[in-house]
Amino acid sequence: MTNNSGRPDAPGSPDSDAPLDPAAMYALLQNQQRSVETQMGAFVPYITLAWGLTWLIGFGSLWLIDGLQPAFSLPLGVAVPIFIATVLISGGFSAWLGIRSGRGMRGNTASAFTGTVYGVTWSIGATALAVFGGALRYQGMSAELANFYYPSAYVLFAGIMYVIAGAIWHAVPSVVAGCWLVLIAVVAPFFGYPGHYLFLALAGGIAFLALSAFGAVQQRRVREAANGGHRG
Repeated sequence: MTNNSGRPDAPGSPDSDAPLDPAAMYALLQNQQRSVETQMGAFVPYITLAWGLTWLIGFGSLWLIDGLQPAFSLPLGVAVPIFIATVLISGGFSAWLGIRSGRGMRGNTASAFTGTVYGVTWSIGATALAVFGGALRYQGMSAELANFYYPSAYVLFAGIMYVIAGAIWHAVPSVVAGCWLVLIAVVAPFFGYPGHYLFLALAGGIAFLALSAFGAVQQRRVREAANGGHRG
């Protein structure tokens, strides 16, 4: 390397291409780790927000079919499409954010692959549960049982996915939320019809929204720590 005069820099010159000292290298690694954590986890609050609204709106609409009778009843032909639409929209949104989270990470193919597969799995799982439920109906499952299968199956799947997310990205809140969703999925049928829809809408929806708020705060702290490290 040369200086402005065209002469090579002296070996001890601060402008030479000398390797970083151990402390600086350690700081560089910490900053890189924070950057990866920020990018890989930044999408989680948005996913949880989407699913929180899905649970509140989707399951809430199913509850309104019979939950307020005789004062009010949301037609079945309206409530079911609302539920399906919210699930598909949130599933697609989750997949898109999962794929997007893995982009722009140089030299980290494994992380990009993980984000892509995790995001796509949401859509695959939601679709598979719908098809499986249709197959059960074809084989004779009653409409009464279907009212319990579909909501509990989706909540159970979401809970498992959040436990997996917590294991992948070392996020304890995701593990806790996932376990909570698994719990309410198996408890909901005990509330009977249509009370289980209201139970899921509130217990699941509020849990997702709380996790979204908590995740947003955590991500802001990670970004602030990363920016502080870069300034230092």
